[in-house]
Amino acid sequence: MLRAEIEAGGKRPRAEATRQRFMVAAAELIQEAGFNDLKVADICKRAGFAHGTFYLHWEDRRAVAHDVLSSFMSAIRQHRPKRQPQQSFFQRLLAGNTYYIDVYRRNVGLMRCQTQLADQLEEFARLGTKSNLALAHRVVRAASREAPSGRKLREPELLTTALGCIAMVDKLLHDIYARGLDTGISELELAEVLSLSWHRALLGRDP
Repeated sequence: MLRAEIEAGGKRPRAEATRQRFMVAAAELIQEAGFNDLKVADICKRAGFAHGTFYLHWEDRRAVAHDVLSSFMSAIRQHRPKRQPQQSFFQRLLAGNTYYIDVYRRNVGLMRCQTQLADQLEEFARLGTKSNLALAHRVVRAASREAPSGRKLREPELLTTALGCIAMVDKLLHDIYARGLDTGISELELAEVLSLSWHRALLGRDP
């Protein structure tokens, strides 16, 4: 996803193009082997540049990993399915969860890296928290538009519920794709189960 996002940007100034090649190389290495085995020498070799060029852009592997994950999470947000006319809240949830499951499966190395580094380093934790909070606010707005007549929905409670749903999905997908948990259902069925759980949690009823 990150390579496609960068390549779609067209021609760039030389310094920016060099930086982007480094980021693609780092992203691919993180995807393949994780952050712990990431080495500046390997990034430079894959990108086709000398060490000195790398250090014109970042001070260490931690800094480039931060930029890679920032760009990756931004790409996830930008490509999230758009709301369609007459689309119900459940249909929006299903489209969003189907998309996210596919992204997670295809980029499990980057997803795993974000989870690991968020537990170790504050700047990586902030990336995930900011992204999840923005998504939770969007989910709450969508749920509020379809709340049952007469049911008073308090935004702090809804927001906390939405954040809990997001955390549940991230943990489950980590167990499935990073740890090999077999749930015995297809990805489409998984998206349906998750979306139904969200709908019940947020609106108190089935779609």
